[in-house]
Amino acid sequence: MKSNCIKQSSRRNNSMANRGFTLVEVLVAILILAIGVLAVSRLTVMGVRASTLMNRRMYARDVLNRYYERFMGLPTHDSVLAYLTSADLNDTIAPDYDVFEDTPGGRFRVIWNIADSMITTTPDTRFKTVRIHVIWPQTRRPLTSDLLKRY
Repeated sequence: MKSNCIKQSSRRNNSMANRGFTLVEVLVAILILAIGVLAVSRLTVMGVRASTLMNRRMYARDVLNRYYERFMGLPTHDSVLAYLTSADLNDTIAPDYDVFEDTPGGRFRVIWNIADSMITTTPDTRFKTVRIHVIWPQTRRPLTSDLLKRY
């Protein structure tokens, strides 16, 4: 009798072991896998966007540095550093100068405005300030730098 019970319980264990996964278990496993894949793909997209933004900022910084160095080497009375229309250094709508620069990183708009320096509360005519803005598509904040030139 004992041997008969042991054979029946071992048959049950074998039939349970050969049974496999239920449909619910498979669906839960697929759901967990899908959530993981979506999370990884979203991180990948965010990484690509961040990389593209940093690449654009790098090229914009390069353009800004080139113009800054160019203006540093110019004499103060050069026509490129002459006052034109804008009294506001932050004016990007009607700036003193406006050019486009094509680089491998895209097309950048370079704007610079010139004004007497405000070292104190009144304008100091011994110095002039050149504010350079580099703007590119899909940016909210342009890169900006100031250059102080002595007359």
